[in-house]
Amino acid sequence: MKHRTILYLLALLVSLINSPNAAAQAHPDKPALVVGIVVDGLRNDWIERYWNLFGEGGIKKIVRQGTGYTDASVPFLLADIGSSHASISTGTPPALHGIVAETWYNRLRKEETWCTRDYLAKTIGSSDASRTPANGNGRHSARQLLASTIGDRIILASDYKSKVISISIRPEAAVLLCGHIPGSAYWFDNTFGSWITSSEYANSIPSWVAGFNLRNSSEHYLSREWDLLLAGNLYTGCPPDDNDLETGYYNQFKTFPYKLARIRKESLSQDFEVLSLVPYGNTLTTDFAITAIHEESLGKDAYPDLLWVSYTAIDEVTRRFGPDSREVADALLRLDMDIQRLIYQVEESVGKEKALFILTSTHGAAMDPDYSAALNLPGGFFRYRNAMALLNSYLSAVHGDGKWVESYLNLQLYLNETLIEQKKISFSAIQDEAARFLTHFEGIARAIPADRLLSGEITSPWDGMVQNSFNPDRTGDLLLILQPGWIEEKNSDSDSRSPYPYDTKIPLYWYGWTIPKQTISRPVTLLDIAPTIAHIMTITPPDAATGRNLSDLFK
Repeated sequence: MKHRTILYLLALLVSLINSPNAAAQAHPDKPALVVGIVVDGLRNDWIERYWNLFGEGGIKKIVRQGTGYTDASVPFLLADIGSSHASISTGTPPALHGIVAETWYNRLRKEETWCTRDYLAKTIGSSDASRTPANGNGRHSARQLLASTIGDRIILASDYKSKVISISIRPEAAVLLCGHIPGSAYWFDNTFGSWITSSEYANSIPSWVAGFNLRNSSEHYLSREWDLLLAGNLYTGCPPDDNDLETGYYNQFKTFPYKLARIRKESLSQDFEVLSLVPYGNTLTTDFAITAIHEESLGKDAYPDLLWVSYTAIDEVTRRFGPDSREVADALLRLDMDIQRLIYQVEESVGKEKALFILTSTHGAAMDPDYSAALNLPGGFFRYRNAMALLNSYLSAVHGDGKWVESYLNLQLYLNETLIEQKKISFSAIQDEAARFLTHFEGIARAIPADRLLSGEITSPWDGMVQNSFNPDRTGDLLLILQPGWIEEKNSDSDSRSPYPYDTKIPLYWYGWTIPKQTISRPVTLLDIAPTIAHIMTITPPDAATGRNLSDLFK
């Protein structure tokens, strides 16, 4: 009798394992939770360069157990925290979604415009309620984003039952990943050291966010020092820690260890800004994301959820120390630990078979021109202030005195339309004239007139990238492309706005759910992420999406 009972139980177990319902439970038709990890300024080659120093449960786990695209890129110019985050979430380039860069020049207001700044929005969630009305750090929204996001589509498709949450130290990243329809976008308030949102997303913060802010985690991290995780000799290929090539923090702090409290005192604001510039900013972001996963019960019901986590400290470190520095190498190792912690918490809470992870970047990074010179490599700093002054003098000599160059911002030049009309000069003609003059300047490879972009006359090695970057209402009258290895002179050791591989090549990995282990070498772009998520969710892609579904993931 006992023998027959054992056989019966074994037969029942086999039938359950092989049943369709059991298979569905192991691999649901849709992931319960999609986690998009976006690292601002993560170069593709860094993963291989520091592979042996990474742990087993973070970046290595995603690469080894998922699908990797070895030829992923950014298909437009001027890639930065604004243009790339918007392109990831919308699946379309700046030409259509309108976020041509982190900032651009607003001709009507005669001022620089921040891509997510919204003076109609109010700060929600300042740790000090009495100071909230005067705190402008929450005045952000997606109002200037001209296309819908994948988060918008997920919320609509679920009749507002799915949850979409985006988290980043920087407001641009959180807002542009989230979108228009109120999901939950959270960013860090540098003034008061708390996580906040805006009135465009909520009337009040959830109790769990208020509780997190009461922990004073930001003060805790600022009381620490940042030192190397490993012995110095393990950071191979990096220049010596003490060298004259690095800008450092506030042009003073350039060597390990970095005592954050001391750096804070030397900053102009003396607030929590320093935390956003060091690896602990990524760690704080991870802490908050993990809390959100548990408190919001992400991936726990029948409606798929989306969590965006944008890490921005890597780019901040790169700009101050250069992409080959020990600071960047150590920041990457710490980022790997944060990603490992995030993966572990998601898989413990939701299950690997129900969670889908995406790892990508916004752009790469140029080598520090000073370091290039030390290695006898081409490169340099484009002195744009000198170039604009000389161009204005040239146009004044030809057409009469005046302020012909109204503004310059992010490799874009804005001419004085009012003056040109008063002088009755052809706008196209003066654009061409200015372009010809600027191409003789050291460091400039191309100066492209906007009118030629409008008429489709541009032919260059990067014509598609240039067109993808051009929005007639926001792009300047001339768009500059620098020579390889050149960056703008901005008290920075690196930049990311060129069409060259060191800026455009990015990592793109998919891991978890039903994603197979494979490596794909065909060209793809970050515009393909949102349409692929839409395909997985069996919903309509964002309205302006031009990227393609990555069908390799389902073979």
